[in-house]
Amino acid sequence: MDDAKELEALQQLDQHFVEIYETARAELVERQERAALIVINGDALLLHRGDQPVQTFSGLEPPLYNKMKTLGHVPLAVFCLLDHHTDETLTADLLARISAYRATLESSAEVLDTGVEARQGILPRPSDIFVKTNAFLDAILAKGRVSREELTRFTREAGEDVGPLIAAAVRAQLDACHAIVTHIRARILNDEQWRELRVLILGAYMARQNELFLQYFARILHTPTQGDKRLVYFEGDDLQGAYDHLGTTMLDVSVANAFFRDSERMHRDLLGDEAARYLLDPAGMSGSRPRGPG
Repeated sequence: MDDAKELEALQQLDQHFVEIYETARAELVERQERAALIVINGDALLLHRGDQPVQTFSGLEPPLYNKMKTLGHVPLAVFCLLDHHTDETLTADLLARISAYRATLESSAEVLDTGVEARQGILPRPSDIFVKTNAFLDAILAKGRVSREELTRFTREAGEDVGPLIAAAVRAQLDACHAIVTHIRARILNDEQWRELRVLILGAYMARQNELFLQYFARILHTPTQGDKRLVYFEGDDLQGAYDHLGTTMLDVSVANAFFRDSERMHRDLLGDEAARYLLDPAGMSGSRPRGPG
C-alpha cells in the first residue's frame, strides 16, 4: 500500500472514531439534561430537567449591575482611546473620536447619575467618574495632546473610583442569581436532582479565574471551582459549543479514569508528559538542537 492510500485508510478509521466520540458526547449531555443542568448564559439562567421544556429565567444582569458596569467602562474607554497616543500631537481623526465619545457621554448624564444609589446606601457617595472624565477629555480637546503622566494620573484616580462600582455590581448580580437559584431549589428540583445537578457557565476568556458564578455555585453546591466537574466553564458565547464542551469534559473524565485511573489526565495534553521527557533526554532533541548563526 502506497503512502497516499495508507493515509486515506488511517483517516477513514479515525473519522469513525470522531463520529463515535461525538455521539457518545451528545448522549452524555442529553443524560445530564434529563438529570438536572443549569446553564448561565449572559442575562439568562437556563434550567434543563427531565423531559420538561427548557426553562429560562432572565435577570442575571439587573439594571443596577448594568449601570455600574457601564459607568466603570467610561475611564476604560478613555484609556483605550489614548494609550498609544501620549506625548504626541493628536490627529484630527482621533480628536474627532474623542469629541464624539465626549458628546455621547454628556448625553448619558442623567442615566449615569449615582445620587440615588448614594442615598440608598448602595454607594458610599456619588461617583466622580462622570465629572472627572468630562474634565479630562475637555482638557485634551483644548490642548490637542496628552502626556503619559497625565493619562497615568487619570487612570490611577479612576481605579480608586471604580472600586465601589464593582462592589455594587457584584452584589446586584449575586443577589439576582441567588433569588433565581433559591426558587429553583425550593420549587422545582427535588433532592435527587439537586445532588445530580451540574452547572455550565459561559463567560469571557480572561475572566475565568475567580469568575463570579463559579464562586457562587461552588459555595452553594459545596464543591471546588476547579477539579470537580459539577462546574464547567466555557470561554465564549457559542451556546452549542458550550454544550459540546460540557460533553467533552464529562466524557474525558470517564476516559481518564478508565485508562489512566486519573480523572484529570485528559484535561491536559495527552502527549505533554512524554514530550517533556523527550525534550530533556540528552539522547533526544535536547542533544541535537538547531544551532544559531555562527
